[in-house]
Amino acid sequence: MYRPSLLLCLIIASLVAPSSLPVNVIARSNTPQFLPNTIFIPLITRTITHPPLSPNWLDRVNGYRARAGVPPVTESSALNSNCWEHARYMAENNHLTHNQDPTKPFASPAGQICAQKGNAWIAWGNSWQPADAVDSWMKSIGHRIWLLYPTTPTFGFGFYTTATAKCKLNNYNLLCNGAALDVLSHFNPGADTDYPGWPVRYPGIDQTDVPATTYPITLQWRYFGSTPSLTSTTLRVVGGNAIPHTSTTSLPVGHKGIAITPTVNLPANSLIEVSVSGTYDDQPFTYTWQFRTGN
Repeated sequence: MYRPSLLLCLIIASLVAPSSLPVNVIARSNTPQFLPNTIFIPLITRTITHPPLSPNWLDRVNGYRARAGVPPVTESSALNSNCWEHARYMAENNHLTHNQDPTKPFASPAGQICAQKGNAWIAWGNSWQPADAVDSWMKSIGHRIWLLYPTTPTFGFGFYTTATAKCKLNNYNLLCNGAALDVLSHFNPGADTDYPGWPVRYPGIDQTDVPATTYPITLQWRYFGSTPSLTSTTLRVVGGNAIPHTSTTSLPVGHKGIAITPTVNLPANSLIEVSVSGTYDDQPFTYTWQFRTGN
């Protein structure tokens, strides 16, 4: 049986949100400007070693949340069932969607709940696992921010693989895989004002297993809060060269935060420093921290 490599398989992910904003991209790579009364977080030199990420979906999600310094989530069996229904619908119909067509096979009211409440994912190939879906969402800015949202206490997850190779890719029939993560059914913005850990940063402070790719760096504030204003960003290898990147405050589906995206792969096995300056609710800030890439 043909077993395509990960490079030959395709992944598509999609997300939903309560609202959206127009996209206005800002590209900056300037020296930080330290303003009067600026909040300054000094350079971090220690390291924190987290346990390896688990293949189990919930443990993997919570492993990522631990790296970001946010509380773990629990799972709901009811939401898990809903999301399995939607994962099956997407895989069997080979269709990434947030809205089921009731005339198509495997459509269900339960699946529709998950369809409209979460992150969706579909991939073609014979070796995909739930961990691949979670990792894919973490590489995508909008999906990541929902997955790391600190005040959401409970998620639901479903994963489904077709029994036969019914999806065609490059003239090969492959298994179809679907996954869905309900991140909105227990979304609790009323708890955001009292949460002390804004902005949530990822990669996290002192993290040691960041992929050596064009992995985005995100800072997120509460969904129904203000949009930050960005003054400057720097990204560099500690003791080495600056890393070219782009920066923006226009995040997917109305999220409030900053995304810094390297335009070249982060160097492997390197200590990286990121510094971000701007204002939030008319208060200036500067955040500077370090993380380390893996192989």
